[in-house]
Amino acid sequence: MSGASARPPRSPRALAALLLVTILWGFTFVWMKQSLEAAARVFGGSAGSTAVLLYVSIRFLAAAAILAIWPKTRQGLDRGAWRSGIFLGALLAVGFLFQMLGLEKVTPPVSAFLTSLYVVFAAILTIALHKHRPHLPLIAGIVLATLGAGFIEGPPHLTFGLPEWLTVGCAAIFAVHIIATDRLTKAHPPLAVTLTSFIATGVVAAAGLGISLTRTGAPTHDQIRTLLHDAGFFVPLALATIFATVFALTLMNVFQRELDPVRASILYALEPIWTTIIAFFMGLGRPGFWLWIGGGALIAGNLIAELEIAAEESAGRGSK
Repeated sequence: MSGASARPPRSPRALAALLLVTILWGFTFVWMKQSLEAAARVFGGSAGSTAVLLYVSIRFLAAAAILAIWPKTRQGLDRGAWRSGIFLGALLAVGFLFQMLGLEKVTPPVSAFLTSLYVVFAAILTIALHKHRPHLPLIAGIVLATLGAGFIEGPPHLTFGLPEWLTVGCAAIFAVHIIATDRLTKAHPPLAVTLTSFIATGVVAAAGLGISLTRTGAPTHDQIRTLLHDAGFFVPLALATIFATVFALTLMNVFQRELDPVRASILYALEPIWTTIIAFFMGLGRPGFWLWIGGGALIAGNLIAELEIAAEESAGRGSK
């Protein structure tokens, strides 16, 4: 960030679109957990990487097929859009693999806290790329958003093992994805980039699935067929494909470029609030006292960041 003059103008439309993205992502945790539980039931034991790669490959290849029906998404499919989509898709594939493998072994509060570190990572990457430190109010927004996400369901009890490190790795990858999305969707048609990124994510996951199935002890083809006919796996997968992928990621790619990437990452950190509320209404948990603490911190972080950006824009207009 190089100051108010270089910051993209705030767009109420973009803020509303990305807020909707966080709500749709709030359902994703529940849907992914349901699919993983169904896979563990069919495969026996834990779901493992095979189930995760199967889930991601179907989700994104199906999303690509759905999005490709809209003619406008096929416009602008030039070499630049393909290169951008392949890069973003590879990031998504690895990020989701890390997230879902970690999700099997860590509790929701720990997962929410560690995943929310992408706010911090995005700020660090922005500083490194632009060699300009964010102003103090934006730093306060980053800290509040990160802590708020971590304390949504109480203080996270951290005991670092492989699942926790996988989740931290997921956060770092998602931070790179946020920064890359900002740059690439400004350079190329965002709908074309979205389509190619879906294809790339699905292909990378499918390739990983093929390798996974060759390992000793991998699920059999009969088990996979059984899982694909299991409503407990397929229905949440279909919902995640349509709403959390086709709708949410398309909105993200179209509208995130209208906001500063650090501001967007702070807004994305609201996702755990929706996850906790949605899980409650689906009978998967009860919001407690900590929802008000964590949620309040998240909202305060967003308000501070928004007020700081508004003040910068006002000062910029006044100096013209």
